[in-house]
Amino acid sequence: MLTLTVPGVTAASATTTPPATTPPAASPSAAAPLDQSGQTSGVAAVPTLAIVLFDGDVVLVGGRGFLPGQNVKIEATTEQLGGSASMKAGGDGRVLLGFQVPAGFAGKVSVTASQGTRTASGELTVGTPTPAPTPTITPSLPAGAPETTSKLDTAGKLSGLPWMSGVHPANELQPYLDFGTWRGRQVDLAHVFTVREQGWDPIVEPNWPVNDFASFPGKLVISQPLYPEGVGNNAECATGAYNDQWKRFGAFLVSKNRADTIVRIGWEFNGWFMYWHVDPDPTNWVKCFQNVASAIRSTDPDVKIDWTFNAHGSPVPDGGTPWPAYPGDEYVDYIGIDPYDMFPPSPDEATFDRQCNDPNGLCYAAGFAREHGKKLSVGEWGVTSCSGDPGGDNPLYIKKMWEAFVANKDVMGYESYYDDPMPNNVCSTILNGGVNPNSSAEYKKLWDAGV
Repeated sequence: MLTLTVPGVTAASATTTPPATTPPAASPSAAAPLDQSGQTSGVAAVPTLAIVLFDGDVVLVGGRGFLPGQNVKIEATTEQLGGSASMKAGGDGRVLLGFQVPAGFAGKVSVTASQGTRTASGELTVGTPTPAPTPTITPSLPAGAPETTSKLDTAGKLSGLPWMSGVHPANELQPYLDFGTWRGRQVDLAHVFTVREQGWDPIVEPNWPVNDFASFPGKLVISQPLYPEGVGNNAECATGAYNDQWKRFGAFLVSKNRADTIVRIGWEFNGWFMYWHVDPDPTNWVKCFQNVASAIRSTDPDVKIDWTFNAHGSPVPDGGTPWPAYPGDEYVDYIGIDPYDMFPPSPDEATFDRQCNDPNGLCYAAGFAREHGKKLSVGEWGVTSCSGDPGGDNPLYIKKMWEAFVANKDVMGYESYYDDPMPNNVCSTILNGGVNPNSSAEYKKLWDAGV
């Protein structure tokens, strides 16, 4: 319970509210945390405030985009009244409170919410003949910031599904075609990875694997590190030192007639296992991401930028969730998550649902995407039979993932199964039964039938 003390004003209750979610999921590699940065949850580049009138005399104030767990000071003033209160932002970066104005009050109520240098303000006129909610007041974007991308067309033109559906079996074309034939639906996209241990050239001009997909009728998804292994770091990237390299990459995509590629920049950043991982303080990483996104867009305006975290937990950044590392709506087209059936697995529906709705989960990410007007991506997902804490050949996981995709089809941008046949990795392969025959049968049944 929080009260805003305003002389002559009776306080109403206020609580922090978690974002809406749907069904859950799991993830690969290692436990990765999640934080907030923006609307439904998370720290946005710029905080916002919304003020509405309820029942003619109760003013409700909602703020978003603040640092989770830290105090936000909220001040309300009119010509004769004033007061303030402090409350901690919720785990999703939001605050919510309300207060009642005196009977017969008519005038303008001004509200400011501040947390260090993060400030948002707005006004509401009370006592007009037809009081109406005031739309969210959003401060203008920083100079030079790219505009938020408009609504994306993400229908599966080749698969016939409401979303784009793909796979990663290798970095060569034929296995993608084979996967589509096997499941009874062509793949809409091919997810590939660049070589990151040999300097900048194979990252920003990745002739391999891109050239092998010249005849592929679908879209490419390319997972890219922020910089080559052993060459860069987040702090240097944050200064813009690598911008020229990423401009080369944008120009490369255009030259290959792949301007509409989806680029997963610095994916699974919220775990120590990636050398480009975010630091406990996400400031440099966020600025680095923004620089990379802006540089690619400067030479390839049609590129789509994907911000993807690893499911199930976030060792970094501080806060136990990925959301403090959200770079802001203007830099992102897809909100992504990689939820393998591991760390921990989902042996039953209750466990899957719990993980899905956790701030590090698929359903939570779907809610965030929905509130921010973004599309959801699941660039890697799969059963796991030979990695740490694996779920094994688990058709229930396949079924629950399908149900989550269908339940969130309004925001589903794409999903790509990670069909990995390599021993000692995740052992997720389901093509022609793979090493997971029960999961394979469930996947083929569901994807063949469609929505």
